[in-house]
Amino acid sequence: MHRKIIRFFGIQKFRFDLWVGIVILFVTISLTHAQIIKPEKVTHFPVGIDYKLARWETITEYLRLLAADSDRVTLEERGKTTEGLDFVLVLISSPENLANLEHYKTIQRQLADPRGREETELDGLCREGKAVVLINCNLHSTEVASSQMSMELAYQLATMDTPEVKEILENVILLLIPSTNPDGLNMVVDWYNRTLGTPYEGSSMPWLYHKYTGHDNNRDWFMLTQVETQIVTEILYEEWFPEVVYDVHQMGNSGARFVIPPYFDPVNPNIPPILQRTLALIGTQLAFDLTSNGFTGVLSNAVYDTWWHGGFRTVPYRHNMVGILTEAASVNIASPIFQPKASLKGHRRGLGGYAQQTNFPEPWPGGWWRLRDIMDYEEAAAYSILSSVAKRKETFLKNFYKMGLSAVEKGKDEPPRAFLMPTAQRQPNTALKMLEILQRGGVEIHQANANFTADGVEYPQGTYVISMAQPFRAHAKDLLEAQRYPQRRASPNAPPERPYDITGWTLPLQMGVRVVKVINEFEAELKRVEKIPKIQGKLHTIPETVAYFFKNQTNAETIALNRLLKEEEYTLHQSTTEHAIGNQEFPRGSILVTTTKIPSQVGNDFQELAESLGIEIYALNHIPFKDPTTRLSQPRLGLYKPWVANIDEGWTRWVLEQHEFVYRNLTDAEIRAGSLAERYDVIILPDMRASAMIDGHAEGTLPPEYVGGIGSEGAANLRTFVVNGGTLICLNRATELPDKYFGLEITNVLDSSNQSNRKESEVERFFCPGSLLRIFVKKTHPIGYGLSREMAAFFKSGPAFEVRGGKEVASYPDFNPLMSGWIQGDKQIRRKGALWDVNLGEGHVILFGFKPQHRAQAHGTFKLLFNAIYYGVTGK
Repeated sequence: MHRKIIRFFGIQKFRFDLWVGIVILFVTISLTHAQIIKPEKVTHFPVGIDYKLARWETITEYLRLLAADSDRVTLEERGKTTEGLDFVLVLISSPENLANLEHYKTIQRQLADPRGREETELDGLCREGKAVVLINCNLHSTEVASSQMSMELAYQLATMDTPEVKEILENVILLLIPSTNPDGLNMVVDWYNRTLGTPYEGSSMPWLYHKYTGHDNNRDWFMLTQVETQIVTEILYEEWFPEVVYDVHQMGNSGARFVIPPYFDPVNPNIPPILQRTLALIGTQLAFDLTSNGFTGVLSNAVYDTWWHGGFRTVPYRHNMVGILTEAASVNIASPIFQPKASLKGHRRGLGGYAQQTNFPEPWPGGWWRLRDIMDYEEAAAYSILSSVAKRKETFLKNFYKMGLSAVEKGKDEPPRAFLMPTAQRQPNTALKMLEILQRGGVEIHQANANFTADGVEYPQGTYVISMAQPFRAHAKDLLEAQRYPQRRASPNAPPERPYDITGWTLPLQMGVRVVKVINEFEAELKRVEKIPKIQGKLHTIPETVAYFFKNQTNAETIALNRLLKEEEYTLHQSTTEHAIGNQEFPRGSILVTTTKIPSQVGNDFQELAESLGIEIYALNHIPFKDPTTRLSQPRLGLYKPWVANIDEGWTRWVLEQHEFVYRNLTDAEIRAGSLAERYDVIILPDMRASAMIDGHAEGTLPPEYVGGIGSEGAANLRTFVVNGGTLICLNRATELPDKYFGLEITNVLDSSNQSNRKESEVERFFCPGSLLRIFVKKTHPIGYGLSREMAAFFKSGPAFEVRGGKEVASYPDFNPLMSGWIQGDKQIRRKGALWDVNLGEGHVILFGFKPQHRAQAHGTFKLLFNAIYYGVTGK
């Protein structure tokens, strides 16, 4: 510090009083920075050192101290995580900017929705405002480097006074999320410390690193089911509207060291072209900066694309925000690895082999790779991005508002003009849930004050209107329309190129909501819906009530059913035929409830049930039918939870809990122990291969208590469970287990072993990488009770059945079933089984050839799973 002051004195000549003032100011600044402690003072080890990681409590302790000591840093507690930890947001900028945050928020909101303002006013806001950049760390908990890096980055920005840092602080407000999944961070750190120095060091945990979603916490960014997603979405689309969103990730370590933008094809047509060019601009500068500073192994135009909707950096594209993803090669959590160059490989998209090419000009030469290396790449990328934005602050802000205006004009000038949602829906609660999801994502919803006509069809007052003439048009349009994924292959006769994620996600199809696309201009008297209403449920009372009846067609009624099943005073029966009572039609599966409770108390219970859940319940003063009914009891439900952490199991748990099912998790050991029918009526196997269930983790890869699967004895015990009257529900690839081990007469027509005699070209071979397919449901089967005949099912890597014996519950049509996404070779599944009920002894095996609870998005097919669970106690 003294040498700095002496040099400073030596190069300046001022009047004595001015000279003294500057010296005092300089010393004050230097001392202030000196008082700010480095992260290692709290972590007690150098951040980024091999074998050492900070838990969430340590990271937040340091960041709180930093915020207290630095006028460049503010920390906000934004809520609690799923497991109850603090979710924090760190804001970093100049002291002057931090003193005027509300002012800059207002400017951001005006630029995000620029309607009604002149260009001169908007340009003035761009000059006055600050660019907002959000950096998100450690979304995937095993990708741990960025959580540690966040402390170092914050410290540097709080203390450094280089011209580059000053420019960033002056022109940018940085929103830093040190970890989007603090719960998972602690799990990973604790597991790593537990296994450190053992043969299992750096191994995968035997459970998900988010309570429900695991790796799929980066698949929830339009559905917003999880607490963490909701907190960040509020920051993004209600409060700050950042111009740039940087999501810091890690990947496998078999090839490139760092993947950066621009990305690979295909491009989603709803993303503004200037946004794609901005990705290229930032990516080119990033590549230049990294290479200039000696970073090798940097890959662009590869691996990741901009087609898919639903990720942390892809949803912002649909909000006119520049979403940046970097992926660094991983180490074994915090343990270094040595990789000879000869062991390195290319990637299936954009890097055919590990060799120099235009998008990979300087391959990493191999050698030791450490946690510190990952942090260095990530820090360098953060500075490059922040500097790029700071230097072009006004350009970023101008392009932000111009993309919003362009979206509005597109909605006015070209189809679709709007999407309409009639109020008459099979599942009214689910329809409003869809509108709520759209609204939380920043989409404007309107409602008609009067009847109107669109495309020659008259619609009634109350119809919901989602206009495409709004700034976040791309988000609304991409969720409401069907996707048509462009077929991609290296040559006309080559196999199809597998996409990065899924190809179709259309929300109305997944949720079973009827919407109408409007092609032509129309006029309607509309009012904006500020808050999506709740369905007003009703108990239809009648004197001398003896029973209650409800239709049991909706997911909300499932909650009512589960609440009633928990009360011993209620007796429930399920109708097996259709009924007309008064002017109401009741389908098969309707629920009749009688009780021993005091009538006045029962009325209050059912009134509260109807109003809280938004359902219709009908009181009866006599039972007007003598048709057969089936007594319904609470199923003793088990959900298999393997030590091979399974994301589908997590999503299934989430869906079951949201609909108030009582269940227990079964472990490998419990299944191996047998006597399952003594404890369970129904067991669900989540989507996973039979080999993963049978074998589990190999010996030597994890501590002994977590290795092995259910084994052949477990498969035999599951078969015995069914023979003795149990119901086994197999989701998607889990159908392999009964196919291979139960001796059922099942043929999966998509199994390669069943296609050996087939002569097919690559363009004829079946391929359907995450799409929505049409199925026809047998409404007379108890699993199909109360449902529509035609539904959209989410298909990914599933089977299609030919079964000798049993009962078909749902099948594919005799024409191309594609509703959204991509399919080839569709003729192979036409008229084949999608959902089957196979008898075995006294019980049932239910084979789902699709994912009825897919990522908690497929509300339209939830009821098939729920009905299958109840079938376990009614179908005996």
